[in-house]
Amino acid sequence: MMPAGYAGQFRMRCWPDATRGTAPYEASSEALPALRASAVSLVSGGAYGHIELAVWNVELNDWVRMETLEPAD
Repeated sequence: MMPAGYAGQFRMRCWPDATRGTAPYEASSEALPALRASAVSLVSGGAYGHIELAVWNVELNDWVRMETLEPAD
Protein backbone atom coordinates (compact mmCIF):
# COMPACT_ATOMS: atom_id res chain seq x y z
CA MET A 1 0.00 0.00 0.00
CA MET A 2 1.25 3.48 -0.92
CA PRO A 3 2.00 5.97 1.85
CA ALA A 4 -0.62 8.69 2.34
CA GLY A 5 -0.12 11.85 0.35
CA TYR A 6 1.37 10.32 -2.79
CA ALA A 7 -0.54 10.29 -6.07
CA GLY A 8 1.59 7.78 -7.94
CA GLN A 9 4.14 5.03 -7.76
CA PHE A 10 7.02 7.34 -8.78
CA ARG A 11 8.43 10.10 -6.57
CA MET A 12 10.74 13.04 -7.22
CA ARG A 13 12.55 14.73 -4.31
CA CYS A 14 14.46 17.97 -4.97
CA TRP A 15 17.09 19.79 -2.90
CA PRO A 16 19.05 22.99 -3.56
CA ASP A 17 22.32 21.00 -3.35
CA ALA A 18 23.76 17.55 -2.66
CA THR A 19 24.04 18.16 1.11
CA ARG A 20 20.25 17.66 1.35
CA GLY A 21 20.26 19.86 4.46
CA THR A 22 16.75 21.20 3.94
CA ALA A 23 13.36 19.58 3.57
CA PRO A 24 12.93 18.53 -0.06
CA TYR A 25 10.34 19.66 -2.54
CA GLU A 26 8.42 16.49 -3.45
CA ALA A 27 6.15 15.46 -6.30
CA SER A 28 4.72 12.10 -7.32
CA SER A 29 3.19 10.67 -10.46
CA GLU A 30 2.03 7.51 -12.18
CA ALA A 31 3.96 8.58 -15.31
CA LEU A 32 7.72 8.24 -14.95
CA PRO A 33 8.63 9.87 -18.30
CA ALA A 34 6.79 13.09 -17.40
CA LEU A 35 8.27 13.16 -13.89
CA ARG A 36 11.78 12.56 -15.22
CA ALA A 37 11.35 15.28 -17.86
CA SER A 38 10.34 17.67 -15.10
CA ALA A 39 13.39 16.67 -13.05
CA VAL A 40 15.76 17.23 -15.99
CA SER A 41 14.19 20.63 -16.63
CA LEU A 42 14.50 21.65 -12.97
CA VAL A 43 18.17 20.63 -12.79
CA SER A 44 19.19 22.15 -16.13
CA GLY A 45 17.30 25.37 -15.31
CA GLY A 46 19.19 25.71 -12.02
CA ALA A 47 16.12 25.43 -9.79
CA TYR A 48 17.61 22.50 -7.86
CA GLY A 49 21.08 21.01 -7.54
CA HIS A 50 20.16 17.46 -6.48
CA ILE A 51 17.09 15.45 -7.51
CA GLU A 52 16.28 11.84 -6.73
CA LEU A 53 13.72 9.76 -8.60
CA ALA A 54 12.31 6.74 -6.79
CA VAL A 55 9.73 4.00 -7.30
CA TRP A 56 7.46 2.53 -4.64
CA ASN A 57 8.38 -1.12 -4.02
CA VAL A 58 5.41 -3.08 -2.70
CA GLU A 59 7.52 -5.98 -1.41
CA LEU A 60 9.84 -3.71 0.58
CA ASN A 61 7.01 -1.33 1.51
CA ASP A 62 9.41 1.54 0.84
CA TRP A 63 10.76 3.88 -1.84
CA VAL A 64 13.70 2.61 -3.92
CA ARG A 65 15.94 5.22 -5.55
CA MET A 66 16.16 4.76 -9.31
CA GLU A 67 18.21 7.77 -10.40
CA THR A 68 19.98 10.86 -9.08
CA LEU A 69 20.22 13.99 -11.20
CA GLU A 70 22.71 16.81 -10.62
CA PRO A 71 23.87 19.65 -12.87
CA ALA A 72 26.74 18.89 -15.22
CA ASP A 73 30.02 20.52 -14.21
